[in-house]
Amino acid sequence: MTKLLDLIPSWVLALIAALAFLVAGLERTQVLAAKVQVQMAKADLEKQRADMATAQAAAEKRERDKEAQRAADVQEVATHAQTQIDSLAADLADSRGVADGLRAAVDSARRRACPSASTSGAGAGQPGADPIGVLADVFTRADQRAGELAEYADRLRIAGTGCERAYDALTR
Repeated sequence: MTKLLDLIPSWVLALIAALAFLVAGLERTQVLAAKVQVQMAKADLEKQRADMATAQAAAEKRERDKEAQRAADVQEVATHAQTQIDSLAADLADSRGVADGLRAAVDSARRRACPSASTSGAGAGQPGADPIGVLADVFTRADQRAGELAEYADRLRIAGTGCERAYDALTR
């Protein structure tokens, strides 16, 4: 094999060696360039991940703030409805007191108008029955039932209004 190398001029061997070094150098340069590109891609990926994490955290905070605002709005509606219910209860207590006073006045007027009706032996619906007393009883029962219905209607109105306001607070 040494005889074969002796046949090739030395400048060709030098040229082959130079080409081999040149090719090796070029490949080494390409490998280094690829490594740099990989590092840059990794850095870009990390930056994108960090940006996405920041954006996600900001979006989550916005949603938490919206939810907190909705909860505060619903709580405000509930507080307002409870205030209305408390006011209704106070008004009902006042009106019951007035109604009790009126019933007492009607009973007193009935006793003055027909003092003998309570001692009479006549039963209800008989000719000796007290017509003012019957009218007073009908009035009293009608007034009590009207009061119950008004209380029920007021409570439903307050609940319905509160529900509408809560829905509006949640959907805006």
